[in-house]
Amino acid sequence: MSNKETLTFSGTSARLDLFLSENKPDYSRGLIQNLIKQGKVTVNGKERKPAWPLAEGDNVEIEWPSVENKTGLKDLIIFEDKNMFVINKPSGMLVHPQSPVWEENPAAAFIGEETLVSLILANPPKNFEKGITRAGLVHRLDKDTSGVMIIAKNSKTQDAMVEMFANREMHKTYEAIVCGVVPDDKGIINVPIGRVTGGKIKASELGREAVTEYSVLQRKETVSLMKLHPVTGRTNQLRVHMSWLGYPVLGDWLYKGATAPRLMLHSKSAEFEHPFTSKPVKFTVAPPKDFKDSWKNAK
Repeated sequence: MSNKETLTFSGTSARLDLFLSENKPDYSRGLIQNLIKQGKVTVNGKERKPAWPLAEGDNVEIEWPSVENKTGLKDLIIFEDKNMFVINKPSGMLVHPQSPVWEENPAAAFIGEETLVSLILANPPKNFEKGITRAGLVHRLDKDTSGVMIIAKNSKTQDAMVEMFANREMHKTYEAIVCGVVPDDKGIINVPIGRVTGGKIKASELGREAVTEYSVLQRKETVSLMKLHPVTGRTNQLRVHMSWLGYPVLGDWLYKGATAPRLMLHSKSAEFEHPFTSKPVKFTVAPPKDFKDSWKNAK
């Protein structure tokens, strides 16, 4: 479905993109320019460029596209109660739109590619709190990382889970295929990381504390299958740490991993005390077929 809206320009002259940005402040100028370039905006029925000068009385029609969800949220859910649900996120799915506009205006989540957030907002699970901050997210996974992910259904649970992550009470385990033969059976990487120069996140003394525990599950001639536990939860931590160690994750183009069908990183399990029952819970999903095939076919 799409939502069409028509605005009439009144004034001497203005660029098309500036006019829409001023009249639709909830959407970034970049997002509006993309809609114009995609042909989702017309002036008097004709497609125009972002810099097109508007004249008095011009009718500007915007087609706000909705994401056509190809994935059913219920097909991803592996556990659900009245306070939270746990999914097996597929590789290739963004957790949320790259532009932060959606946090203030949820409608923006339906512009662009399918994301986990758009799935949740389009068809929320039972007992999902309307208007909950960040659609209930308490953590995230990279687009190409697969596996266990937890989403809160209400603000009380969200606050409790965020605090749990902050206090390092969430034990997460990943599996990764890395380039090279890691010599030590196990070890700890305690190396600060951060985006210290405005570029990509990397290991740096000026970064924030980051600790990763690792162990080798299997080795081949050119790759190793790893078990990784992030003690801290920094963005891109496992990818940065394995690259720093000299064994980047297979398929990690950003940190110089060898080419692969996708980033070979999988969130295998999450273990914690339920915030309201205090009972220990653990959710586990095996790596998907593409991950297993990459390991099987590696030399």
